Amino acid sequence: MKIQVIAVMLAVLFQPAIVPCSAVGQPSSAQSPLKVGIYVHEPFVLQTNQGYQGFSVDLWKEIAGDLGRRSDFISYPSIPDLLQAVSSGKVDVGASGIFVTEERLKLVDFSQPFLHGGLQVMVHEKRGSSFIKIWNGLRESGHLKIFGLGICMILVATILLTLAERHWNQEFHPDWANGIAESFYHVMSIVMTGKSTHKGLPGPWGRILAAIWIAFGVGVVAYITSSVTSIMTINSLENIIKGPENLPGHKVGIIPGTVGAQYCSNHHLDTTSFTSLPDAVNALVWRQVDAIVLDAMTLQWYDNSHPELPITEVGPIFEKKSYAFALPIASPLRHEINQSILKQNESGFLETLRKNYFGNIQ
Repeated sequence: MKIQVIAVMLAVLFQPAIVPCSAVGQPSSAQSPLKVGIYVHEPFVLQTNQGYQGFSVDLWKEIAGDLGRRSDFISYPSIPDLLQAVSSGKVDVGASGIFVTEERLKLVDFSQPFLHGGLQVMVHEKRGSSFIKIWNGLRESGHLKIFGLGICMILVATILLTLAERHWNQEFHPDWANGIAESFYHVMSIVMTGKSTHKGLPGPWGRILAAIWIAFGVGVVAYITSSVTSIMTINSLENIIKGPENLPGHKVGIIPGTVGAQYCSNHHLDTTSFTSLPDAVNALVWRQVDAIVLDAMTLQWYDNSHPELPITEVGPIFEKKSYAFALPIASPLRHEINQSILKQNESGFLETLRKNYFGNIQ
């Protein structure tokens, strides 16, 4: 009997512990990393040697800390690609400079907005008339033909004056090269200033011709001045872009998939597409486009970060919208993320982050 009791006690002592299946193998879902889709869009998402940074990334890291979750960042080449990944559930959250729009709400849900902005227009800071534009304006208006006729008359007058001098002035240069040069100088002096040190041709006809030529010279100077001035004025008026209302008739740089690109499409503007803002700005600096339409926060941040570039923003912020994180429809994370955004706002972290990236832009 004692042997049986001892055997039972030994069996109880050395019986292996029963562990629930959920505690064995993979970690719980609360500890698994969240898949965060991003689109490199300065200053909301920046790729550095230390990894991804930027306004949206820094804010998300604070939110992930509140949620007690790690994050795996997955980069996408465009906003549409990112939103499609969110919609299909390939990622849990979309973080970038994403505007909330009615069209996008058909595809994904959005968190509580964390920043407000809109669209703005960037232009070349030096908007004066260039020589090429003045030349084209003179050609298209027919002024160049008249200038050509005037040049022909000057050449003819130079030759006639040389022949007359060689006939009546014994002290005139005997060789043609110096004679033509001196006659051309006197002719141009009269054309441009209405005055000349030339002693004049002998006889009444010489004085009459000299008077007619002086009147012609004054008229030529007045015509050149007025025509060039009028072309510069027209170019100046045509080149002034003060806001979105002045964009029709101009070449506008856009980034496909953005709200700015959609705005230009809706208003049937002449556009050129670029893969990134630096590419678009480079085209603007080299006058390949006349303006860029993109979200105001990005344009102003890029302008402030590159003071060496001749770029500036004009006009008010239009098509005002809000930035938010994109989520799959009916995502269980939405409520927790919204709570964290409100917390970051009330604690002052969101305002501090905004000033760090945008200063006093808003």
